[in-house]
Amino acid sequence: MFTWTPKKNQDNKEKHGFYLSDIVSAFEDIHSIDFYDKAHSSLGEDRYITLAKFNDRVILFLVTTDNPDGSTQIISARRAEPPEERLYNEHYQRSNS
Repeated sequence: MFTWTPKKNQDNKEKHGFYLSDIVSAFEDIHSIDFYDKAHSSLGEDRYITLAKFNDRVILFLVTTDNPDGSTQIISARRAEPPEERLYNEHYQRSNS
């Protein structure tokens, strides 16, 4: 189960062009890549980065954290930058060879 705050949902749409509530299907991408985000994690919150394809055309950079109730909170979703897209595409090609 995925969660987000209404304010973050609206802020993300204004800043990055995506409602968090609309990008949940990106987490179904079987070729996604997940990373622990050491730079933005703290003692009280572990953060994770996912690179995943959305709507079969846009590669997203997603930031999440795990909630105590077992759900995953989506913190941010933006279009991947070129180096992130290359990483995703290289991973995709390796997994399909």
